[in-house]
Amino acid sequence: MTTILKTKTLLLMLLIICKISLGQSTPTLELTNRLFAPGQGPSVTPVIVPFELDAINNNMFGPYAPALTLTVSLQNQIYTGLTYSNISTGLVFGGSPSLSSEGPIQQVTPNNIYDILGAYNFGSGGPTSNMFTSSPSASGANLGTGFDIDGNGFGNGVNAGVELFTAAQVLYDGGNAKDGRYEFGELVLTFNRPVKNPVIHLAGLGGSYRYLPFGQVDVPANYKTSYFSSELELQNSGLTSTKLSGNSFMTLVGNNVFNNAVKPNGGSVFVATDVIDNYGAATGSIRINGNVTQLVYKIFLRGSAASDMNFSTLGSNVTCGTTTCPHNPFTGDQWYVSASLDKPTQQISGNVFVDRDGLSDNNINKSAGVDNPKTNIGGTLYANLLNSSGLVVASTLVSSDGSYLFDAVPLGTYSVQLTTNASAGTYATPVTAPATLLPTGWANTGEFVGNTAGSDGTVNGKSSSVVVGSSDIKTEVNFGIERLPESVNFTILIPNPPINTVVTFDGSSPYFLTPLAGSDPEDLPTTTSLTGRTVRIDSLPSNSQLLYNGLPITLGQTITNYNISLLQIKFTQSIPSNGKTAFKYSFIDAAGFADPTPATYTIIPNNGSLFFSLTDFTVSKNNCVANLNWKTSSEINSEKFEVEVSADINATFVTKGTIAASTNSSITKNYQFNFSMETGVQYFFRLKMINKDGTFTYSEIRKLSCTDLKTQIAIAPNPVIDMFNLSGMEKGKNTILIYSNDGKLIKSQVTGTTTYNVDISNFSAGLYMVRILNENGSNTTKRIVKK
Repeated sequence: MTTILKTKTLLLMLLIICKISLGQSTPTLELTNRLFAPGQGPSVTPVIVPFELDAINNNMFGPYAPALTLTVSLQNQIYTGLTYSNISTGLVFGGSPSLSSEGPIQQVTPNNIYDILGAYNFGSGGPTSNMFTSSPSASGANLGTGFDIDGNGFGNGVNAGVELFTAAQVLYDGGNAKDGRYEFGELVLTFNRPVKNPVIHLAGLGGSYRYLPFGQVDVPANYKTSYFSSELELQNSGLTSTKLSGNSFMTLVGNNVFNNAVKPNGGSVFVATDVIDNYGAATGSIRINGNVTQLVYKIFLRGSAASDMNFSTLGSNVTCGTTTCPHNPFTGDQWYVSASLDKPTQQISGNVFVDRDGLSDNNINKSAGVDNPKTNIGGTLYANLLNSSGLVVASTLVSSDGSYLFDAVPLGTYSVQLTTNASAGTYATPVTAPATLLPTGWANTGEFVGNTAGSDGTVNGKSSSVVVGSSDIKTEVNFGIERLPESVNFTILIPNPPINTVVTFDGSSPYFLTPLAGSDPEDLPTTTSLTGRTVRIDSLPSNSQLLYNGLPITLGQTITNYNISLLQIKFTQSIPSNGKTAFKYSFIDAAGFADPTPATYTIIPNNGSLFFSLTDFTVSKNNCVANLNWKTSSEINSEKFEVEVSADINATFVTKGTIAASTNSSITKNYQFNFSMETGVQYFFRLKMINKDGTFTYSEIRKLSCTDLKTQIAIAPNPVIDMFNLSGMEKGKNTILIYSNDGKLIKSQVTGTTTYNVDISNFSAGLYMVRILNENGSNTTKRIVKK
């Protein structure tokens, strides 16, 4: 080794030691460019990146266990089905703007999907290491430390991120305003387990496009420019954000990241030697305060009023003097996202799953092999950490994404309780655990430590024990819960059946017994027949007999794969007209839980009298439209309403519309129907209320007319010297037509008012006809005399 080499080596070591002593001291997990190379885009395939451990904050990385990954994905894209040559969506990974010399087809230039943060712009105002903070616990002088993206004097940089491209071109090609702000879709950042206070790093939010118009001298003043920037709005509830470091253009408002530049651009730092100023990109680090498994950001692209054109060039095939402009290159905003966090010490974490099939598959994380969704039931759930004596030592609200995390857990044996009751217990002062409760309508399906099939054997809202040793990260202490099903109450009025009559619950004539029905948020979101579901009979009728598949049903019998054609009732006794027969049943969902409040199915024989209870029937006028409104307080076996109209109470009523009834209802139902009337006609309205067996009754008759405008509209003065006034016209658009005495149209005017002045000062003396047409179809004609 030469002396010169030894000197350089010592200098390098000294610089590293200085970096360590001046930087932050907390070990961090970061994304680097050492091990991961997913290739080039453009692509919309989710990118999964492993975290590495920077144990002594020297940007010398090693593996970390248990493995922690970040998945970066795009969803709910606004611009889809695009016809450009190599992208079909407005957001992609691994893309960059193209050059005008790239051919006649507009396309994105392929770029590395994963690279050093801001790699696209080094040497031309790209981000610098001091814009980023790796540790969420950093403060004071340690803000702006911990990252190496520009080498820090030792190399080419190591911290990396996923590169995104927001296609500004689609806004230009869509004719959008240059100073508008447009939503593009959502960026989803998903950690494979809950993490505490992660830091999200954004590099290069901002871009521009410049071109030199044909024939212009190549100087900066002659260039035309469009400016734009991607901006992000966090969709998660229950979280806050803090800006740790970054340049002046990075603005955090609440949880939303904006670029405050008047002229957004690609450069994160100002470069005095640049011929054309490129400064205007937002770059920096944002800490998310709280426990997180997934973050969802809406992505927008904002333009600038300072732009010379809308998001791009003037377009292809534009004539420039005697020739044609070069092809319009594909433009957009190229930017990066990354993440880091403090190395966890000792943790216990897990998730709350909506487990729709319970332990039928012995798996609370999945149902039928599909990942179950997660929940915190609207912020009502707490995870309480219990010590080996069952006392609460810590309590945390379950996050909005259904995850929870206990950090810096002392060595020991613990279990976790899921409940609506928070606790004030601490490691120093444990307290008795509160009751294990869930909100009304919810039930536990099981608990399991792990992300595979299994359960702890007792469904009680408490996990099995986990032992926390030195540096242990205990994950997947998971809970399964689900919402309980609902069964529908029925009251059915039927003709009085003869003894030993057997009726099927299939809705058929003449008894119209509706099939059993219910709903379940996980299995059957819409209330409907329980065909193919599981039903339990909770009580039997005292004066009749229930049958299924021809056999008597026993109390508590469970019917699987319920078939509406097999459930019947046999009327073994004569039931008085004021009597009834009834039974109770419960819908059992896929998790094996029954409706905790069984429904009652009541059958009332009444000698064939089926009825509506009509409580209100009104007819009102809106201009020349009749608004019919009516209510029922109850309906039994109702089928429909027919709206009948007549222009003469002594003449035939004609059906003008049909409205479906509610079949069976014990609550107020509202109905409405509109009918257009002609002027000068007296109308009569009634409802024909038809039952399922074909019987019907009529409502009372209501009358209404659209007043004849001939009696309303007034003209003054008449005779007319120069101008006359029309008053009393209907609301809405009125067209005023003036005809000469020989029928020629002389003047036409439109007004939205009920009063209007008409100037006829240039008319010759004589007789004229004035016709007023309202947009509702009414019309009237008046005569005027011009002096």
